[in-house]
Amino acid sequence: MSESKKFFGKFRGTVVNNVDPEQRGRIQVMVPDVSGFALTSWALPAFPWGGMQMGMFSVPLVGAGVWVEFEQGNIDYPIWVGVYFGSAAEVPTMAHLIPPAVPGMVIQTVLQNTFLISDVPGPTGGIMLKNTTGAMILINELGITIS
Repeated sequence: MSESKKFFGKFRGTVVNNVDPEQRGRIQVMVPDVSGFALTSWALPAFPWGGMQMGMFSVPLVGAGVWVEFEQGNIDYPIWVGVYFGSAAEVPTMAHLIPPAVPGMVIQTVLQNTFLISDVPGPTGGIMLKNTTGAMILINELGITIS
């Protein structure tokens, strides 16, 4: 009896389908180094935290670059464990406001709805919530600004 080949480690993939009929955050991915141009079965997400009706839920768009692993190396059990940016142009635009050596976090949608937390000293740091029209709530050392 021969063992099927095992695939351990992370592999680059591209999201081909992100509409999970079970709405669990699964995606279908093309992983050329593993299966050429064939799609994987539904890849389960490896979200950073969660539990019964709570947690983080964010699914990459079709065309996004994702890191894929396989449960116990089995190609039939893919897991998407994160995304990667193929170029600086793909990085959320607001992330460029935070200098590389300064702690910060950006959550930004394609339409530019943004949640930014920055430890930049002074009035440019703090917390910002901004929508697509530019309406914004800013909390920093100067106080709370709603515009």
